[in-house]
Amino acid sequence: MELELMEDEEAPKRRNRRFKITLRRASRINTGLLQEYLNGTRRILPQECLQAFDIVLREAAAKNFAQRARCFFDSHFGERSIGGGIQAYSGFYQSIRPAQNGLLSLNIDIAAAPFLEPIRLDEFLAKAFCKDVRDLNQEFARQDAYGDQARAKAKKLLKGIRVETIHNRGAKRKYRIQNLSNEPLRNLRFEMDGESISVTDYFHRTYNYMIMFPGLPAIESGTKEKKRYLPMEVCKILSGQSLAKSMSEQQKKALLGVTCVPPEERKRTTVEILTQLRQHSGPIADEFGVRINSLMTEIPARILPSPSIQYFSNIVKPEPGKGSWNMQNRMMIRGCRIERWGLINFSQALNDRDVEAFFKRLPSECEKYGLKMNPMLAVAPLTELRYNVEEAIKYLNDQCISKHGKDLDLIICIMPPTNNKFIYAAVKRVCDIELGVVSQCCLSGHVKERKADYIANLLLKVNVKMGGYNAQLVDEKNRRLPLISEVPSIIIGLDVSHPRVGDDQSPSISAVAASMDWPYFSKYEAIVSTQRHREEISTELFWEREDENGGKKSGGMIRDLLLSFAEKHGAPAERIVYYRDGVSEGEFEAVLNSELEAVKKACESLGWGSRLHNDQSNEALYKRPRGAGQLPKITFIVVQKRHHTRLFPKQHRTRNGNVYPGTIIDNVICHPTHFDFYLCSHFGIKGTSRPAHYHVLRDENGFTVDQIQQLTNDLCFTYVRCTRALSIVPPCYYAHLAASRARVWLGAEGSDQGSHRDNKSIVGGSGGGSIRGMHSRAGDVAGLVRPLPPLHERIRKSMFYI
Repeated sequence: MELELMEDEEAPKRRNRRFKITLRRASRINTGLLQEYLNGTRRILPQECLQAFDIVLREAAAKNFAQRARCFFDSHFGERSIGGGIQAYSGFYQSIRPAQNGLLSLNIDIAAAPFLEPIRLDEFLAKAFCKDVRDLNQEFARQDAYGDQARAKAKKLLKGIRVETIHNRGAKRKYRIQNLSNEPLRNLRFEMDGESISVTDYFHRTYNYMIMFPGLPAIESGTKEKKRYLPMEVCKILSGQSLAKSMSEQQKKALLGVTCVPPEERKRTTVEILTQLRQHSGPIADEFGVRINSLMTEIPARILPSPSIQYFSNIVKPEPGKGSWNMQNRMMIRGCRIERWGLINFSQALNDRDVEAFFKRLPSECEKYGLKMNPMLAVAPLTELRYNVEEAIKYLNDQCISKHGKDLDLIICIMPPTNNKFIYAAVKRVCDIELGVVSQCCLSGHVKERKADYIANLLLKVNVKMGGYNAQLVDEKNRRLPLISEVPSIIIGLDVSHPRVGDDQSPSISAVAASMDWPYFSKYEAIVSTQRHREEISTELFWEREDENGGKKSGGMIRDLLLSFAEKHGAPAERIVYYRDGVSEGEFEAVLNSELEAVKKACESLGWGSRLHNDQSNEALYKRPRGAGQLPKITFIVVQKRHHTRLFPKQHRTRNGNVYPGTIIDNVICHPTHFDFYLCSHFGIKGTSRPAHYHVLRDENGFTVDQIQQLTNDLCFTYVRCTRALSIVPPCYYAHLAASRARVWLGAEGSDQGSHRDNKSIVGGSGGGSIRGMHSRAGDVAGLVRPLPPLHERIRKSMFYI
């Protein structure tokens, strides 16, 4: 066939060109292979065949809607402004997945994504800067550092956006923004017909258009040899452009609100989307013999019982359908002792009377829940903002040392209601890294209200940070947890946190949290390490390199945690349950092979395996009592939350229409051959509950299906920060929290997973670094990854990240 196309509209001399296209069949797809896989007679998924069916069903949507990854969006599905010149477009997610019973499942879910508002560029800039365009006109006109800073921010914001001109209706042209001028539009001139003419005069003469905002910079397009200047006010953003840059916290919250809808509404919208999809895709699907069921799949489910939870003198069993309890008339298993504590108020929203009422109430509340807190502050509270954050904290601690001869045990910091992230970061950096003092931040609004529930939750955090125990499962106490109660066992959670979208320099951060108090599983030590940008596989779990004497030196996050466990118990762990968060299905094999091998090598390096059974080092004293040759048995489980499977109950629904906590599904929509299950362990407070999807990739311990499911559900009730079941197993969430704290140490603002980002370049340093002393993997190229500062020795074994 022959096709005529127009060259790039930004080219100096556009012309039409004719292309001859020849289509040849590259291969024939055998759909029988896919059927064999679905029936369980073939082990390897024929990905090409699945992809072909996926293309068939996505063809119609791809022609009619804006596509972003596996989602399709259009304004007719609904749009909502989320501020800053950004709109949330509603749409849907669509994917084909292998299922049980020899069938494919079509996964459809509602979705929302940020798009640029199709408005004039000057209006967009005003919304992004939260200012009137007339004020911006004056700010950008300034030829000083302030004006330079504003132009730099605008360049970063606008680069790459496609626009069309609106001043000449007879010949609208489209451009992609390459740059902005360094000077205001009114200062720009160019040669035309042998004379120098200003851009403003050119538009007046040629188009009879008077520039309204000559102080704004101009858009630069065209080539280096022949630049084109366009006023922002004559350019309109083309519709259907998704936002390629990061959003503010307010925009993220507004975007989540678009899809945070009750189950019945989500179900109704999903069915409507399915109806439209069948209408659009029907003719194409029919040609390939594909039929789409018009009804949602009905799936049998079970509801796992909630575990009983032991407090100091009583036991609580959460009611079915609630997944939560409270601290009324309950004391913690082991309350901590707080001798020396101080308080700093960083908020102007509180007066001295509010602050005094709060800190005078804390000791009595501590006594109620089993903590022992000195009723007197170690030093007078700081309630004036005469210092910067670091100076204030150090001053308070120095005052305590001068008066009592020791550091503070605890510093409570009252934060302003907004714009507090930099204060928070400074508090955590100086307390975690420099002083080794436990810190607890409180929002001023909560301090003023002094509600009992808030203070109870606050003390839950303080207690575990200070080494206390809040509660434990009755089955932990009675040694009834399957398999892991029988012999020394350790539960590990791992998460890798990546920088935000658009940040191509900051490191990824790998965090590992491991239980330390077998036969209980509530206290977790954490180690955190930087690694290369957006590297998903954790590379700092284990490493070996030459020492100064030419021998081998071993280290790594997993090795350090296993050694810490063995030192505490006088014996190695015999069972390991490893929960891995944040891995896509395409990465399963690579992550399993790399990280499972790292765990085994770490065990062997400690003398827990046959290859090092002659090692006589101190670390090798923790050999397995059953002799060399037996490594700990490992169960490797991947946890996924970023998926689009939703469950709508026919019965046993919560008061807001969600499935009961403990709802589990391990059939029909699960993998035809792999061991996976969906577990909704939590009570969905807002919107529609999203179950966690667990994939058991390796099970050397030999758990039964019921055992691993019940253990996973029970663990979700052990989260130390609140009295409700968590949506994923706590070890993974602890690892996520530790990674978030590490990004704070780097002087950052957040990440794409809710942790803090690093906006600075981090080139320099000496490879990956961990809180246990700057680990660097063998073969790493120096200068690529900035190491983390070492955590202070006093708190490194605590749950500092809570």
